Amino acid sequence: MSYSTAMAKRGQAKRHLVVISMDGLSETERDAIAFLPGFSRLLARGTRIGSLDGVYPTLTYVLHATMMTGCHPENHGIDHNHPLQPWIPGEHQRWYWYAKELRRPSLFDVARQAGLSTAAVLWPLVSGASINWNLPEIAALPGENQVLKALRAGSPAFLLDLQVRFGRYRKGSQQPFLDDFVSRSAAYTIRGKQPGLLMTHLIGLDDAKHHHGSESTQTRAALLHQDTCLRRILDAVEDAGIGERTSVVVLGDHGHIDTVRRVRLNRMLLDAGLGPGGSGSFDGKPVDWRFWFRCAGGSAYLHISDTADVAMAGASATAGGAAIVEASRLLDLWKADPESGIAAVHSGQELESLRGGSGAVFAIDAESGVQFIEDTEGPAVEYSPEPGAFGADHGYPPWTPGYRGLFMAAGAGIVQGADPGRLGMVDLAPTLARMLGLDFPACDGRVNESILRQMNRDSSE
Repeated sequence: MSYSTAMAKRGQAKRHLVVISMDGLSETERDAIAFLPGFSRLLARGTRIGSLDGVYPTLTYVLHATMMTGCHPENHGIDHNHPLQPWIPGEHQRWYWYAKELRRPSLFDVARQAGLSTAAVLWPLVSGASINWNLPEIAALPGENQVLKALRAGSPAFLLDLQVRFGRYRKGSQQPFLDDFVSRSAAYTIRGKQPGLLMTHLIGLDDAKHHHGSESTQTRAALLHQDTCLRRILDAVEDAGIGERTSVVVLGDHGHIDTVRRVRLNRMLLDAGLGPGGSGSFDGKPVDWRFWFRCAGGSAYLHISDTADVAMAGASATAGGAAIVEASRLLDLWKADPESGIAAVHSGQELESLRGGSGAVFAIDAESGVQFIEDTEGPAVEYSPEPGAFGADHGYPPWTPGYRGLFMAAGAGIVQGADPGRLGMVDLAPTLARMLGLDFPACDGRVNESILRQMNRDSSE
């Protein structure tokens, strides 16, 4: 019998873990949150505020996949928010919504196999997952019905119950209404279901930064609302009578940088004569392609199709050869042009060392304040008319100064006053599993022992 199974059978199922991901909560909020009621309440009985080193690229779905699996993108398979979809407009692009797209076991899988009940409330990458109570983060594409899509991807009875109870608080995806709905749903689930593992995702802070900038009035209001949501969930843990047996983790996945310049890399490809070929179309645009940048705000991946060489050098060309040479030449020219906003170009072994697993031939990083966007409509380079007009973005390299996410934990099994220091995002899954008394499968991360009390195998504490 494995250690994990033994712990579950000997009463460890009485232990509970609540994980609250506040999208965009970063080092820039470190001082402010320490004085807010909900955060200060958590910090008073838990760790100090630590920071999280992200993975490349620093996009929400990539980072949440890493949180759940303890692996870099090259291993868990989620290399972007969405798969490569050249020429497909953003509103028509599907994202990595489904649990089956993860190539490694997730924390939900490990908890379920140990006999714990599980719940997800607007958590990414859990559509179709084996979760007891599942409200997945998934969006309808044009022509689809949001309600039907969510019901198929989640737990229908649970979703309908939440809608009846809390639907009046929600106005589509508008904030702060969505986070009100999510936090109320999470609190209700804790009180009524008392799951062994609950993970929930609040996105109001990220939304405010994207639309209004990182220092805006709207962003400050969003941070205050995150504290309200946190207090609501902390109250539920106490109301359920499981406070002494529950670990609560609050974390942020990435920072933001205010943008003053937009660079449309695929527009630049078209202007350089490296546009698509063929005769297919989508919404009036060709879908056959040779070169395409999959953009991530502060970074971008250049993909080259199998047909690019044939088009450029004839049928006898070596696969990728001529196209890669031409792309490399073009990137060198662009990087030398200050308007392009390119800070670095990665290829070959350097690209592999980023462990992004994208299948791209080149990756490029943006200069601070530059945003790479995927669409081709509009000028290749566009400057902000006024500060904050373009909002803030992420996707920048995880080593960008002041850009790390935050981590804090309190409750059962947590050393009060411990300093988590800097954790790797890959360390979260094995560390969270240990809070439940479970072993996590081999992964790229390791348990952060410094914040955890010695587990007692014969009790829940």
